[in-house]
Amino acid sequence: MRQYCSNCQYPITTCVCSVIRRVECPLSISIIQHPKEVTHAKNTARLIALCLNNVSVVVSNNDEHMTSLRTRCETLPTALLYPGRDSHSWEQTTASDHALAHLIVLDGSWRQAFGLWQQHTWLQALPAYHFSSAPPSDYAIRHTDDTAHLSTLEAVAYALSSRFNTDVTPLYQLQRRMQDCWQGPPEHRR
Repeated sequence: MRQYCSNCQYPITTCVCSVIRRVECPLSISIIQHPKEVTHAKNTARLIALCLNNVSVVVSNNDEHMTSLRTRCETLPTALLYPGRDSHSWEQTTASDHALAHLIVLDGSWRQAFGLWQQHTWLQALPAYHFSSAPPSDYAIRHTDDTAHLSTLEAVAYALSSRFNTDVTPLYQLQRRMQDCWQGPPEHRR
């Protein structure tokens, strides 16, 4: 039976605890995770929660937690990181342009994220943002070859560094460590 680290929840042989460094997050972040992403070994939302304070991961099929999140969005200035038809450029909007206290990020494949956005229609009423000049992805253990598609961790890191000048080096180091230890099928690597 495989043994798991009690802190990072990865198998002992791929434990990432040696590179975990906490980062102060300038706003509250909620990650809505597609249920199929929860048990993925390549799950970067789990890494984000290990590094950043003020982050919560909500699985989208948990009605109680989703209702609580929706209520929270009604009381905090909230935005959605999602490249929808009416979304605005994240880079062209400064922190002073929008009093942002809470950011929602969707975690899943592009198809899964679109499904979450459609299923939870209240998300469509939130101001939405997309990246217009994000760096290429360094996330090498996935099915796509498109370097413009960021992992959830990379999207959160870029959002924090570009708008709030947060040092997100620990997030990238943690993702790199997870990839170095990853023992999945070689065809999943770019």
